[in-house]
Amino acid sequence: MNKHTLTPVSLALLAASALAGCAAGPKYEVPATPQTAAFKEADGWAPAAPADALERGPWWTLFGDPVLNELAASIEVSNQNVAAAAASYAQARALVSEQRAQLFPQVDLNGSANRSGGGGNTRTASAYRVNLGGSWEPDIWGRLGAASTAASASAAASAAELAAARLSAQGELAANYFALRQADAQKALLQATVQGYERVLQITQNRFGAAIAAKSDVLQAETQLANARIDLISITRQRAQLEHAIAVLLGKAPAEFSLAPLPQAASLALPAAGAATATATGVPGSAAAPA
Repeated sequence: MNKHTLTPVSLALLAASALAGCAAGPKYEVPATPQTAAFKEADGWAPAAPADALERGPWWTLFGDPVLNELAASIEVSNQNVAAAAASYAQARALVSEQRAQLFPQVDLNGSANRSGGGGNTRTASAYRVNLGGSWEPDIWGRLGAASTAASASAAASAAELAAARLSAQGELAANYFALRQADAQKALLQATVQGYERVLQITQNRFGAAIAAKSDVLQAETQLANARIDLISITRQRAQLEHAIAVLLGKAPAEFSLAPLPQAASLALPAAGAATATATGVPGSAAAPA
């Protein structure tokens, strides 16, 4: 009968194979991708510098509108999408702390006290107990470190999603607000137009009654007035829809939110060209104007 014995070299090889099987996978490296230095259609354009690591800041203050400033400031605490993204980011940060805590020893300390007796001739006795325990899992295979790295990457992604949600809500608010102010200006113009067409119709009817104007002139004046009234109804409905959209962005019920029209003498200020360009290049995914 043949007997097989394991030499020290064989034992070392078996141990190395077992350790290799238990070791964590290789460190992830981003694969190289071909990049183009410049596009052939980009002649005359300057590359954008988004500076994604920097805070966007209150960019809406460049327009100098106090109402817009007040609305944009409430986005941070009232918008439900931003609140959900903030909660996800807080959860991701908590997971990072939990994963990092597993890399260090854990100590448990429990205490208890018990008091008995004291009735009749029974002597009173007190008992105290303290339990001290600890545990620690050495990160030999890199599993805990990899989990901590993954949690940190997830937290960074959640932070980016929070910034994107905040910027998206602020941008949509500004777009809806300016569209609403444009609707205010159009509504004021249409109201003046309706009043003018009403006077024209009255004059035309008087001329027709005096046999100076033809019936077709009266019909034409009535048609112009009816079209202007239809346009006024349409722009009024459009303004209401924009106002409702702003209310939803602010986390409010549309029935409980309203924006008063600006006075006719008021106008929106446009930011300076340099400030507008700097703001545009600071927004992710944007490109600078032609140089």
